[in-house]
Amino acid sequence: MCQVSVLMTVYNGMPYLEHSIDSVLSQSLEDFHFVIVDDGSTDGTADYLASLTDPRIQILTQANQGTAAAANNGLRLVDTPFVARMDADDVAMKHRLATQLKFMQAHPDVGIVGAQIAPAGDKSVGRSLRLPTEHDEIFESMMSGTHGMAHSVIMIRTEVLKSLNGYWSLPLIDDWDMMLRVGEVSKLANLNEVLLHYRVHAGSLNGLNMKRMHRHIAYAIERAKHRQAGASAPSFEEFESELEKRPVWVRATENVHIYALANYRLAIAEIHGGNKLKGVTRLAFSACCSPARTWHRIARMLRGDSGKASAA
Repeated sequence: MCQVSVLMTVYNGMPYLEHSIDSVLSQSLEDFHFVIVDDGSTDGTADYLASLTDPRIQILTQANQGTAAAANNGLRLVDTPFVARMDADDVAMKHRLATQLKFMQAHPDVGIVGAQIAPAGDKSVGRSLRLPTEHDEIFESMMSGTHGMAHSVIMIRTEVLKSLNGYWSLPLIDDWDMMLRVGEVSKLANLNEVLLHYRVHAGSLNGLNMKRMHRHIAYAIERAKHRQAGASAPSFEEFESELEKRPVWVRATENVHIYALANYRLAIAEIHGGNKLKGVTRLAFSACCSPARTWHRIARMLRGDSGKASAA
């Protein structure tokens, strides 16, 4: 019996989509269901998906509704015990599904298992961002707004995810909220091995997107705090309104941190995209804007294993 479904949502995934899908189809675990939801793409994504003939693939096409709606629509097609998430521009290591499935079968108390990931540009693969492996540290990291899990490499117990009604229906970045909710009813774990290379490219990184992501993560954490206290959470509009009432210096400091984070991610994209000098210069600039946070991220990468070494 098939144990795993891979769930991918995609919006305008070219030119990286083909490489990403190939990395799933070439997994050492061959028996899986592959659900791909095209969220109203306007590039060549639909034509490429229509050309796929692998019988393990099931394609769902919808008008553009955002990743949360796409994921929830795809989740309705999943009837396996486990569902593995996959982003449309990332590359899974050949043994990813087999390794995570074996772990989940041996640890029935774990609701989500992730893994280490390494950034990949057009020219090179970097070192992994060292993610914690035990539940308490993972959950505490996420509650403090620090990455404790990488959504693009997680495997989830389908029953747990469906019991929580999947992803939230809000038009916001959805993965942080979902992982916190699962972490409230079961354990979270990360394998201490790089199982995915995540794509870094300048086109997907800018300050506006970073500010939006930062705000949505903060709201997911606020909702979690209210749940844990048995209280009703504010709406996103109410939450944003309260944030705007903070002193000017607090908001300015937050914007500097977000700007530094955007430049840090852009620097990683440049370093692994063949523009190392420009990337290193930008990394130094990011460190000047937000020294503590930038050097914390660099230290985590230096402690991580090499993505190249784990790709074999």
